[in-house]
Amino acid sequence: MIARPQDIGSGAAQSTSPTNDAAPAARRTPVRFDNVNLLRAFAALAVVVYHVIEHGKWTAFPTEGPLLVFRIGWIGVDLFFVISGFVIAYSALVLRGNDRAGFARDYWARRLTRILPLYVLTIAAWVLVTRHAFFAQPSAGWAWQLASHFAFIHSFFLDTFGTIDGVNWSLGIEMQFYLAIALLIGWIERASAWRIVAAAVAISWAWRASMFALVGSGEPWVLFVRVTQLPGTLDEFAAGILLAKLVLARPVPARGEALAWLAGAGVLGYAAMATYWPHAAYWPFPAMVIFWRTLFAAFVLCVLAAAVRLPQSIARRGLLPFAYLGEISYGIYLWHLFAVEYVIHLRGMTGLQALAWVVGLTLLAAAASWHAVEKPFMRLARRPAAGAQAAP
Repeated sequence: MIARPQDIGSGAAQSTSPTNDAAPAARRTPVRFDNVNLLRAFAALAVVVYHVIEHGKWTAFPTEGPLLVFRIGWIGVDLFFVISGFVIAYSALVLRGNDRAGFARDYWARRLTRILPLYVLTIAAWVLVTRHAFFAQPSAGWAWQLASHFAFIHSFFLDTFGTIDGVNWSLGIEMQFYLAIALLIGWIERASAWRIVAAAVAISWAWRASMFALVGSGEPWVLFVRVTQLPGTLDEFAAGILLAKLVLARPVPARGEALAWLAGAGVLGYAAMATYWPHAAYWPFPAMVIFWRTLFAAFVLCVLAAAVRLPQSIARRGLLPFAYLGEISYGIYLWHLFAVEYVIHLRGMTGLQALAWVVGLTLLAAAASWHAVEKPFMRLARRPAAGAQAAP
């Protein structure tokens, strides 16, 4: 679900100085945006806390104050989508600019080695844990479940959406977005950022409006499945693409730019939440279903842009432990429902006790899979090809 800052370039080629983009004839050296990890950590933890609240029926969880945001922790997925739009577009544009002939090879090597190893591992673990129920269904049923998940089309169908490690539905959307980037990279490179955003917003609004008209508000689950298909989330991905284009066009931030983005985040964040809470039921309101996520994506864009334009030492020094959680956030996202099932549904824990156990077990699993599985596979994709020369 989920691209990471180190996906932006190979270790040897990474630099913390944006001045590498100054010479247009030179090979572009990707910049590492460590602050993005802080946002990814928040997104992952928001989803975890939200699922503990929902699965544990934690009615005593605060209903006001700063912690209220965790009651709508599902917005972490929307935050992930905007981050992916930025990181994947930035990475793809740099790769294509440096080596057009080898773009497809390098792009898919990075994407597949980043997503597949842990994805396959957690699917296998989920099937193993639920094997009695999983294989009790007809062979056509469990075979279809596995085939749809490995083809990343499980998000299309009601009978496969969220059935294996529930959060995997968003991985289907992510992989479909990766394919769209690969197919449209030439147009994305040539087109203006605002033209891309306008097209994506128009498609998203049209898709969500059509799904609301077809499904209606009486079936919230079905409506959720339909509106979260890739056409319905393009505005969130496009917000990240917009930022990628802006950063590549002007690598060195203007004076006061980060503060301007923060100010925009304050205004748009207030507007988004002031609009949301009076309509928190969400699905009965067509205007919310069609338009609200665009407003929220604009808010996230401002937050992400501020993180990119602020000094990256914020994550490298002052908030390094929290940045590490962003480093392992893919594992946090994929492992946490295992912990929820064990702690809440099997052991019957609730409240703070359940949250502490779920977070603890999830972090242990995520850290282990990061060091033992994810990083080794990522290194394979980032080894220089034969005869290739790393950027100076």
